[in-house]
Amino acid sequence: MNHRLTRAAATLVALLLLSGCSPRADDPVRTPTGPLLTARTCADLVVIGARGSMQSADRNLGVGTEVRVTVEQLARRLRQRADVTVHMEPVLYDSSPTPTAAGFLRNTAAGGRLALDRLASLAAECPSSRFALVGFSQGAHVVHTAAMSVPPSVRSRVALIAMIADPTDNPGDPIARWSYAAQPTGGHGRLGAGPQIPTPLRHAAISFCVAGDAICNDRGAPGSGQSPTHKHFYERPANAAITAEQLDRVLRRNGV
Repeated sequence: MNHRLTRAAATLVALLLLSGCSPRADDPVRTPTGPLLTARTCADLVVIGARGSMQSADRNLGVGTEVRVTVEQLARRLRQRADVTVHMEPVLYDSSPTPTAAGFLRNTAAGGRLALDRLASLAAECPSSRFALVGFSQGAHVVHTAAMSVPPSVRSRVALIAMIADPTDNPGDPIARWSYAAQPTGGHGRLGAGPQIPTPLRHAAISFCVAGDAICNDRGAPGSGQSPTHKHFYERPANAAITAEQLDRVLRRNGV
């Protein structure tokens, strides 16, 4: 295993243990016509969501607050503009605290495999559906990991790969990026700059990182500080709405 990555992961584990990722807001948003997210597996768009470190698999539909509120905002937009139905499923990987960096990376790798396995089974079960991978924090790393190995037979049906506060964010990756400000974030993720998203999937990929979030925008030495921005910025309704708007732009571009 890469020793630099292992050391960086150890630092990240310590920071996440200290700060955590917010577990608030359990209940799905509902509209007068029913839930925003359908229980029907083979919806027009099927989202595979990955929660952040230490977020419960028993709350927020198993995907964490940030992913849930963002996808619900996205589902509202899709319903209003094109009556597109959205179904979401969690990646039930182990996001619990681990005593070692190797354990953190092992859990993330396992999450990536789970996401790919579910993507393959859904693609076979739902021949008319399009797919999205959306993750926050460690879940964004899960999505990043999965994106590196999406099989060619499924790539054309993946309309969105969204990484929110990715600890392996790579500012040199030529994918869409959003910083919630006029200037892009210039730092790399706390684990270092991860691999670039494969060329056939770059049209579907977007990375989100706000300047005050040191997990995805590490401007100093690893372990130089942790802002509460990482815990709370992306879950706020106004910010989730901005995130959803950018996700919708990617989906429009890809025919959803």
